[in-house]
Amino acid sequence: MIIDAFGLSDVGRVREANEDNFLLWKLPASGPAPEALLLAVADGIGGHAGGAVASGIAVATLKDDMTAWASSTPRPEIKAALGAVVQRANRLIFEKAASESALLGMGTTLVAAILEPGRATIVNVGDSRAYHVRKGRVSQVTRDHSWVAEQRRRNLLSEQEIQHSPFKSMITRSLGFQEAVEPDFYNLDLAEDDYLLFCSDGLYGPLPEKKLVKAFKHHRKAKDICPVLVRTAKELRGDDNITAVVAGFRDGQPDLKASLSDTIRLEAWPKEKT
Repeated sequence: MIIDAFGLSDVGRVREANEDNFLLWKLPASGPAPEALLLAVADGIGGHAGGAVASGIAVATLKDDMTAWASSTPRPEIKAALGAVVQRANRLIFEKAASESALLGMGTTLVAAILEPGRATIVNVGDSRAYHVRKGRVSQVTRDHSWVAEQRRRNLLSEQEIQHSPFKSMITRSLGFQEAVEPDFYNLDLAEDDYLLFCSDGLYGPLPEKKLVKAFKHHRKAKDICPVLVRTAKELRGDDNITAVVAGFRDGQPDLKASLSDTIRLEAWPKEKT
């Protein structure tokens, strides 16, 4: 199975800085274990300084730790490895926020996956999402860790009450908020012509499902789908940072294709002091 992946991030029409970070990273084969692809989207919280730092720490830690995991022989179990790196990233963000007053209160969402031929292992904290697209149907894989999502699951308030609540923007789980965090995990079997979409709320917030479906219906390559999704979300609202990472799966010899030089966004952290 061939995996074709691409990512794109836009500051949007209102924000001065982009607090989102994303990652596409090819992980090496090790012994009998095949190459894999690491994908992630992180949406920073806490203002343009703190949010960008937090999301940058999350994806940089994920890249380093999962590269070490992939190089191990034998490799530890994927879920355990992803859980460990989420906890380490959470601790790094928490400790950095505690040590620098300007970063106090920063945090980030994180949705990430290890992709292998035919399957994906996904981890999620916060309200960035993973979607599965198959035969023109879009399914949300991850559950949002947000006040709004929890109210909808409990069915205690009307939609009007939810939308007028002062808590409607509250995230109930994020990296960096506490010393430990509880991630959710998902396993997904993948077939030929399936797609995965990872995105921040700046993308899915303004984008109705029919617009998502249209982008995947009219375009086949990930590098063509991402710009359509980001541009459409920006045109519809664009008041937040907008990030999309798309992976498509094709029949063929095992291969991983990604424009890595174009799609790794690690601008926010670490920064050299001047």
